[in-house]
Amino acid sequence: MAGSQSGGLPPSSLTTWIGFGLLFALNAAIGTVTLRIGERDQARTRELIEAITELERTNVRFEQALSENQALHEQLLLQAREAGIDDERRRLAAEIHDTLAQGLTGIVTQLQAAQDTTDPAAAGRHVERAAALARRSLGEARRSVQNLAPQALEHSTLEDALSHTVRAWSAESGIRADFTVTGTTEPLHEDIGATLLRITQGALANVGKHAAAERVGVTVSYMGDEVSVDVRDDGCGFDPATGSVRGFGLRGMQSRAARIAGTVNVESETGAGTAVSVRVPLVKAGTGP
Repeated sequence: MAGSQSGGLPPSSLTTWIGFGLLFALNAAIGTVTLRIGERDQARTRELIEAITELERTNVRFEQALSENQALHEQLLLQAREAGIDDERRRLAAEIHDTLAQGLTGIVTQLQAAQDTTDPAAAGRHVERAAALARRSLGEARRSVQNLAPQALEHSTLEDALSHTVRAWSAESGIRADFTVTGTTEPLHEDIGATLLRITQGALANVGKHAAAERVGVTVSYMGDEVSVDVRDDGCGFDPATGSVRGFGLRGMQSRAARIAGTVNVESETGAGTAVSVRVPLVKAGTGP
């Protein structure tokens, strides 16, 4: 190219040689730059091909991960569904224990008392109590199936509901029962109130069945950010080491309390009575537990 540009080869004069040298250097520089540009473009092309290949591999891995995540998601949904079913079964079992079972026990007790007495008036009172228990138990059973708050709390505070529960239990069982409230009362979230009411009902039912007690004390205590209910009796008690504490009733109490971040403690000694204490966070009405 330099030769053709300078008038042909070989150059005919010194000036032509000088022009040929300059043109040769210029063309060599242009060729070198062009070569470098070509090599750079080839390198970029290779890098682009490698990036596309890596992207394709990444897409394949991503699709595999999506497939695995879909399977995991379906498995988690299945486990969540099974856990929900199991939790609902436990809830209904506890509700049945705390409503139907206790109500039926009270009905049987009242009917037996009516059968055993020779006083028509006393027999009539026992039958009336049995009928009232049946109606109340039926209502509570319906509310349990619908997962509603206990009827006793529908239009009453926890203190009023517990006071009524203690009086009714005392009248049905014939055992003296005292009710006390300490601290500054607060309106409680319905889940907190329902849990404390059900646990108290369960504790009183256990006293009636097993304690052979003459006196029971129920105390509600408001303690800042906690509220507790204590049920103490002077009955026969039991030895917790024997495993009696693991009965369904007490397990149900512990399960109920655990659902709202509470605890249930049982203290007992053979011949020295039993104390059941439940402590839960104090969550006011209108807020979430």
